[in-house]
Amino acid sequence: MSKQSSTQAPAKPKVTLYRMMYYIRVIFAVIGGVLTGALNIRGELGLVVGVAIFLGTYALFKYGLKIFSTVPDKKKLYMTGIFSFFLIWFVFWVISINLIYPAPLP
Repeated sequence: MSKQSSTQAPAKPKVTLYRMMYYIRVIFAVIGGVLTGALNIRGELGLVVGVAIFLGTYALFKYGLKIFSTVPDKKKLYMTGIFSFFLIWFVFWVISINLIYPAPLP
């Protein structure tokens, strides 16, 4: 007879604050990109809207959600997911403009 030790499966790692910040920014990037495209905002004004949405997520983390006040490195509040945010926002902005307002054929 063999003894089997009753070991539990290892628990899934907790979702860290940085990962939550990343996913929240990705969600805001998708919503912001579709909204910017749906409103037919083009050119430099579109970039300003994208930066404003990103700064809005920063304000949300710093002042709105108190759980993020425990972030040890304050630089992480604005650096986490910055590249992914702008890339995802830009892709959804361009795709939504092209789907909603297609260019006329010659």
